[in-house]
Amino acid sequence: MKHALLTLFIVFGFLFIVALLPLPIPPYLDFQIIYQANLGLLHGISVYDHAGQANMIAQLANVRPGQVYVLPFPYPPWYALITLPLALLPIEIGARIWFELNLLMLFLSIWLLTDEWSPKKRLSSFLFAFIFIPVLGTLLVGQYVFPVLLGASLWIFSVRKERPVLTALASALLTFKPHLGALILLAGLAYLWLRRDTFSRRALIYTFIAGALLFAFGFFADRAWPLNYFHSLLAFRQDPGVSSCELCASLPVALARFFSGKSSLAPAPFIGLIIFSALSIWWSLTRAATLKQPAWLMVFAVIITLLASPYLLNYDFVLLLLPFYFLAGQNNKLVDWLFITAAYVIPFISVGLLGRYGNLGFSLSAILSLAILYRLSRQLDGSPDAAYNPSIIE
Repeated sequence: MKHALLTLFIVFGFLFIVALLPLPIPPYLDFQIIYQANLGLLHGISVYDHAGQANMIAQLANVRPGQVYVLPFPYPPWYALITLPLALLPIEIGARIWFELNLLMLFLSIWLLTDEWSPKKRLSSFLFAFIFIPVLGTLLVGQYVFPVLLGASLWIFSVRKERPVLTALASALLTFKPHLGALILLAGLAYLWLRRDTFSRRALIYTFIAGALLFAFGFFADRAWPLNYFHSLLAFRQDPGVSSCELCASLPVALARFFSGKSSLAPAPFIGLIIFSALSIWWSLTRAATLKQPAWLMVFAVIITLLASPYLLNYDFVLLLLPFYFLAGQNNKLVDWLFITAAYVIPFISVGLLGRYGNLGFSLSAILSLAILYRLSRQLDGSPDAAYNPSIIE
């Protein structure tokens, strides 16, 4: 208990110091998407009313609507509603608080993933997470991936501790960025459904209650949000910067460009489906036992999402932290540590040497993580705790 309080004191002390530092946190990058949606809500504009938001921003800036650039809001309505208080502040202050909240979600994720690590290793693990290059990029631009990382981390923790309410909360967090969290959520729901014990039944009930509440909650942001959300996604994908996917770090996009040229990314979803199907069948046939272990299942779901999704940017690979920390908690040999280190370092090297053209390094890191996971899966002995072996780091 003493070590836990000391760690929490250090983490919150660090957050307090960061809040006071004159960090150059740009407010008009990705953060402005949710800020403008929230500002619209405060002015009575539905979260998916793109034209209304553009007119509002133009009026506030005293310019014509055609002179402002407002992206359609591409996230579920509850993301905007939960972050609504940020719009009560000037955008510069809101961006700094959002930076702090993202940092807190990062630290909570690592706290959960290292639950049974020794205090010294646990404290040092925060540094390795903070300097991981997708994390730095995500914090800088004010992106929205950390709820998914926290949801996956909390799901592993809550299932291991058999906390149904926390499991429902984790599942809800996975919905905040659906193109990243949907497959992970489905894997978790399938596990709970097949487990068929008292805990899993309660967890499923609470999860569906949480889902129903979020669904109903969304109507406060838009009275026809299910339909308008779909239209907003289509509008977002038609934006020139999004449709060209010049900054994509997705393996299916890279393969689509290789086979069809940069002029067409149409094959990317089909390639992603092939990757998903091939990896799922291969793993089910060769490593089916791991799918009965919650931590192994969640790690595999994260990796397959990162390899099969047809639209990912480099900051989405923040989710690589989950397999990294899970693999670091296993009974590793020297060769395993070398490969884990390589998977962690590859993004630094690829982006450092090639800039944005080195984004394929993130997919290579995910592939290497899957290879290490496959090798270490031989350690499974069928016991409930075989998937989580923190003894190596005690």
